[in-house]
Amino acid sequence: MQRWRLTLFVVLTLIGLVPAARAADPSWPREMTFALLSTENAAEITRRWGPILAQLEKDLGIPVKAFMATDYRGSIEALRFKKADLGHLGPKSYVEASTNNYANVEPLAQLQLANGSLGYRSCLIVHADSDMFGPEDIAGKTFAFNDPNSTSGYLVPSTFFMTEMGVDPRKHFAKVTFSGSHEASILAVANKKVDVAATNLPDLQQLTRENKVPRGGLRVIWVSRLIPNDPVVARKDLPASLRLAVQESLVTMKARHPDAFKEIGAWVGNFVKADEAKYQVVREMNEAAKKLAAQK
Repeated sequence: MQRWRLTLFVVLTLIGLVPAARAADPSWPREMTFALLSTENAAEITRRWGPILAQLEKDLGIPVKAFMATDYRGSIEALRFKKADLGHLGPKSYVEASTNNYANVEPLAQLQLANGSLGYRSCLIVHADSDMFGPEDIAGKTFAFNDPNSTSGYLVPSTFFMTEMGVDPRKHFAKVTFSGSHEASILAVANKKVDVAATNLPDLQQLTRENKVPRGGLRVIWVSRLIPNDPVVARKDLPASLRLAVQESLVTMKARHPDAFKEIGAWVGNFVKADEAKYQVVREMNEAAKKLAAQK
């Protein structure tokens, strides 16, 4: 019965029959902060997510501000210390934030790709004119991970190196750096600042589509298994009615307001309700990677 009442409240809010959502539920905060993942530079991320946050604000009837941390850990900590109420996290970042209730968050929605997939793939990239054509060719090269809390830019490739190749990336390469974002990793290879980098196919395709890297200028030499797409999370201490309203806003937004997705990128199709069980594979990979790293 309680769930039915919450659903009815959300539906009435979204179709405009509740003119002021916060007035209908005074337990809601006066404003909310949404932490955005630093996959690119701050200006680009804010631009991509701006229309979605603006529509979410209209649906909720309260201001929704963007928060940009300088790295993935910053988004986790912002949620933990209540500087952010909602957040877009990568799968590994979500696992770190939710394990042992570290940041007291739950997943509400999950990104769905334009092709309908609920997963994406990590990849290793090199410059098109390099002499590397597979992972077996990259020993002794300079290598860029993205961020220690990135799934496709760190966890998945480092696990591949340790479990399938049997090498420690800290010793396998001449130099290992962290670029800070997928965009920075891709540009580092394009500009020959590093020989090899870890990123993911959607970000690589997006930057190529937007002519930020030359078409045909980079080459993919390894692709991972499917990784569950990024979740949008909320702090569990927010009112239940608000968490449900956020979820309903996101998963119905594309059908109601397709223009809200015009900036986020052609690879993003929609939001669907998140399934916590989908991230179990990332939890297991994260624990295995930590154990392997401690042994080496």
